[in-house]
Amino acid sequence: MNKYKISDEKLNRIIKYLVIILLALGILLISIQFSDFWNWILAAIRAVIIPIGLAYIFALILFPLIRYLEKKGIGPRGFSLGLVFIIAVGLIFAAFYFITPLIISEIQSFFENDFPGIIDYITTDLRDDFIFGTNIYDQIRDYIVETDILNETLQTFVPNLITSISSWVIPLITSIALLPILLLYYLYDYELIGDYIRGIIPKKHEKNVSKLSSRLNDTVGAYLRGQLMLMVALGAIATIVYKLIGLKYYFAFGLLAGITNIIPYFGLIIAALPPIIYSVIATSGPGPLMVLMVNFVLQFIEGNIFQPLIMSHQLSIHPILIIISILFFGSLFGAIGVIFASPIAASIRVFYHFYRDLRKEKLQKSVSEAKGS
Repeated sequence: MNKYKISDEKLNRIIKYLVIILLALGILLISIQFSDFWNWILAAIRAVIIPIGLAYIFALILFPLIRYLEKKGIGPRGFSLGLVFIIAVGLIFAAFYFITPLIISEIQSFFENDFPGIIDYITTDLRDDFIFGTNIYDQIRDYIVETDILNETLQTFVPNLITSISSWVIPLITSIALLPILLLYYLYDYELIGDYIRGIIPKKHEKNVSKLSSRLNDTVGAYLRGQLMLMVALGAIATIVYKLIGLKYYFAFGLLAGITNIIPYFGLIIAALPPIIYSVIATSGPGPLMVLMVNFVLQFIEGNIFQPLIMSHQLSIHPILIIISILFFGSLFGAIGVIFASPIAASIRVFYHFYRDLRKEKLQKSVSEAKGS
């Protein structure tokens, strides 16, 4: 009988765990009942996190330049900050000034020259080129006509698309409008903000927090600067190669390859679809096989040349973790979450490795103390 008897200490522990579980279930039930309230809170948190997160990310990219100028004796902070800020704004303005007319020209040319031919191809020639045969094409067309599924889909899809776009476009515009102000204050008081944050931390954890923040800033900052260079290099290479093979709208397709490369593993696949589809429909220019081979070469160059050279400081994160972070943070923050999923994943990895190193240090310290005693 005695061996089945539960001690008071174990009984108290069981009761404590049961109470915690019941409280957690109660909080979960209350949260479900007030889901609209929590969605409102989440939207408010998102509205704050996005501009602050953007300012933090751009500060990690720009602050090393300010620190470099100060080391060279170009100061004080206000002067070096103004110089870096003017250069950054000038580069952005120059990019828009020279790139925007080219993009607008190619878009106008597309809708004036190629779009009518694409519509004609879909309505006429696509039947003969349909991969599954003309009979299947006729059955699909008859089904679409009889059920009117296309109009019904558009009637539901377009309003939902507008709603979803407005839900993240407005916060994005607000964040972009606030970004220069936040960034100026952040860069000017970069060390002061770091000291203030560390001042909130209890003294016994202040040293570890300082090490963690330094490691986090160095790692994520190197990743972001490398990713920015990678986007520019890959976009330029794609534009040149598309031009050499005679692909029309090479500038728009090359720019798309550079921009979408911010999304790891999926970026170049997304960027390859428009030129491949266009090469299938277009009557002139390279064939789809040529465009597919070019994009395969671009993928090879990006993965085996640019990544090792430019992204030498990038964290080696497993692709599965990147995909999970894209899905998770994309569902939380929309397009912004997809774009910055990799830096967030890199930050989480830094936290994990720092915690692991901290545990090792404590273990080694306890072992050395045990040997000393």
